[in-house]
Amino acid sequence: MFNNPLYSNSSMFMKPGLLSSLKNINWSTFLGNAQKTLGVINQAIPIVYQVKPIISNAKTVFKIANSLKESNDNSNNINNNQSNNNTTKKTSTNKPVFYL
Repeated sequence: MFNNPLYSNSSMFMKPGLLSSLKNINWSTFLGNAQKTLGVINQAIPIVYQVKPIISNAKTVFKIANSLKESNDNSNNINNNQSNNNTTKKTSTNKPVFYL
C-alpha cells in the first residue's frame, strides 16, 4: 500500500533509465528520417519567403478594391445627379434634345 523506505525491493532500484532506452534506438533510420525532414524544410523555407510578400500585398489589394468600389458608387451617384439635373434643364427649354 504505502512504500516503506526501510523496506526496499531490489527491482525498485533496477528500473531502466534514459541511457538504457537510447540503446534500443535504430540510429540509421533516425538519421535517415531526420535527413528527409531537413530536406523538406530546406525546400519550404524559400517558398515561405516568396509567399510572404504576396500575402501582405493581398491585404493592400483588397483595401484598394474596396476604395475603388466606393469611389465608383460615389461617381455613379454624382453622374446620376448630374444627368437628372441636365434632363430637367433640357426639358425646361424648348430646344430639341439630341442624344449621341
